[in-house]
Amino acid sequence: MKISMGKFPKSGERRIDIKIDHFDTWNLDHTLAMIIYPALLQLKEIKHGLPSEFATVGGEDWDSQLSFDFYVETQPECFALGEKRWDEVMDKMIWSFQQLCLDDYTDKYHHGEMKMGWTDMDANGMSEMIDENPGEHWYDHVGNQLHEERIQEGLDLFSKYYRNLWD
Repeated sequence: MKISMGKFPKSGERRIDIKIDHFDTWNLDHTLAMIIYPALLQLKEIKHGLPSEFATVGGEDWDSQLSFDFYVETQPECFALGEKRWDEVMDKMIWSFQQLCLDDYTDKYHHGEMKMGWTDMDANGMSEMIDENPGEHWYDHVGNQLHEERIQEGLDLFSKYYRNLWD
C-alpha cells in the first residue's frame, strides 16, 4: 500500500494518491490498524475539543463545537472532566489498534512448548491432528477471550465515535 496525501490547498482540491496491492487486503484489519493507530495517537496529542456528549454543564449537553472557547473559560472543571472521559475513550481505541498492529499478541496465552503431530484414524487414510506434548503446553482460552473482548470494546468505541475523530 502506498498513500500520498498532500496538504490542504488554499484553493482547489487536495491531492490524494492511493495504491492498494492485493496483499494489503489479505489481512485488511491489520493493514488499516497500521494506519489508524498512529493517527489516533497524534489526534489525542493535538486535539482541541471533544465530542459534544462529553461536554456537559448543569445537566445540559453542548451541541456545538463552537461553544468550546466559552465552555473552557466559564466551566473549566466541567471541560476538564469531559476531556478526561474523552481521553479514556481514546485510550481504549488506541490500545485496541495497537494490539491489532502486533502480529503475536495471542502468543502470551500459550504456555510451554506446543508439539503437534498426526495420527491415523482409520483404514481409509484419515488422519487427526494431536497434541504430542499435552503435559508441557497449555492455552489460556479465558485470558485470550478477555483480551479479544477488550480489543472489541475499543473497536466498538471507534465505530461509535468515528464522526468525532477530527480536530
